[in-house]
Amino acid sequence: MKRTSGLSGIIGIIFLLFAALGYVLTAGGFARMFTGLNLMAALIALAGWMVSSRGEIGTMAGARTTRYGANAAVYSLAFLGVLVAVNYLAVRYHRQFDMTAQNAFSLSPQSVKVIQALKQPVKLYGFAEAGKSPTLQALYQEYAYQSPLITYQLVDPTRHPELAERYKVSVMNTTHIQYGGDAGSGTNVTDTTEQALTNAIVKVTRTAQKTVCFLTGEGEDDPDDANGATGMGQFKESLQGESYKINKVNLVTEDKVPADCAVMVVAGPTRPLVPHVIDALNDYLKSGGRALVMLKPAQPDGSVEETALVKFVQDWGVKTGDNVVVDQVVRLEAGPALGLDPIVNTYAPHPITASFDKQTVFPMVRTVDPVTPPTPGLEVTALATTSDTSWAETDLDGIFKRQTAKFDGNDVKGPVVVADAIDANLAMLKYGTGEARMVVLGDTDIANNQFLSNFFNRDFVMNCVDWLAGESNSITIRPRGLRASRFNLTVQEFDVVFVLSVLLLPELLLIIGFAVWWERRN
Repeated sequence: MKRTSGLSGIIGIIFLLFAALGYVLTAGGFARMFTGLNLMAALIALAGWMVSSRGEIGTMAGARTTRYGANAAVYSLAFLGVLVAVNYLAVRYHRQFDMTAQNAFSLSPQSVKVIQALKQPVKLYGFAEAGKSPTLQALYQEYAYQSPLITYQLVDPTRHPELAERYKVSVMNTTHIQYGGDAGSGTNVTDTTEQALTNAIVKVTRTAQKTVCFLTGEGEDDPDDANGATGMGQFKESLQGESYKINKVNLVTEDKVPADCAVMVVAGPTRPLVPHVIDALNDYLKSGGRALVMLKPAQPDGSVEETALVKFVQDWGVKTGDNVVVDQVVRLEAGPALGLDPIVNTYAPHPITASFDKQTVFPMVRTVDPVTPPTPGLEVTALATTSDTSWAETDLDGIFKRQTAKFDGNDVKGPVVVADAIDANLAMLKYGTGEARMVVLGDTDIANNQFLSNFFNRDFVMNCVDWLAGESNSITIRPRGLRASRFNLTVQEFDVVFVLSVLLLPELLLIIGFAVWWERRN
């Protein structure tokens, strides 16, 4: 009994202390209950100590008190020493963890992949007023954390005008990326975002700039249109951001696809491609070319006519359906509705879809199935398929004229294929040597200004271009805008969380710690 009486007194004091903290710091019902329970426990523990230690109270106030105080001081110093050691190790061996739902404070997989592929040092010069910018410094630290090859320096252009002149900087908050030392290549970027910085690093580290050509002349979506819903200006900007050069090619007036075209984009022509254009595209592929072909569903009024293009992709292993994919959607208080923007989250294993498990939306898409049996020399991968609630609707009059669709025996039940990747072995096809590549999408809208930013459409389309161009290092998820993670609590919920985490947990740890110490002491 005597062994535990002292411990009872210490525990009573702890209960009393946390009862006071609960009363002062919080005012909710749960906190008041916590305070009351602690106060009752304190009274019981202190009363038990006083009853069992009446004869020892005077002795405890004597010499032993000093020894106990010394012991407590030693333990406190040891605890502080542990904290110092932990902080020293944390500084020496820095590690960080992002616990936000969207990894809002971490670099994207694409940025990390680009950084880890660096062969030479990269230095980031941030030109900011007075040489101070928390935004730039936080961004640079994320890059430097990923690789020892990346260093950074914040520069005050007023104090160091020679650096501003050397790197042609005239605007505050400009970042100069210098690759390979002073004798290497460099570029400037004024946008203080991860996407801009990563794209600039890609630009300076690429040994050659590749060209993406857009077919024009037959009603294709225009890469120079940055404002219209059906324009592809944003797609063009994304390509330029990854250091591609953009050209428009009219094969009606040109003899062949230009030799510098790394990728030929055929973005949904609305008029029939003349035989000369089809022959030029075939000759381009047979000589090892790469093409991204995006189709549009046929219109009952004849406003879209892609018969020649459909025949072209079929010769390269893809059969296009004369249909529109429908995926029934359910709207709150409105029931099922016609869904012509099917969501896709199922992808086949392929370099384009490596580590890609995000949602994409394919508006107004038609099916594109691999030809069966497969042609020897053509390896066709069904890249993306819709959900099992979708179907390929063949009644185009019902969709475009009556805005209705109903699954029947003429339709194809989902999942259905909406994107294919083609690897062509030219030797097996007896066209020559090497390989040709093609990606066929049953949809053009996925890459236009209206839908490119929806879900992860941009990532999917850019991955297609990177694979076609042989830039596999760039294939992954691209940097996205940060979205703050929020966890909203009511006053009562906050009261419970505060008591359990800030008061109850430390209280239990103190009680257990003193109990173990007391037991060892005796």
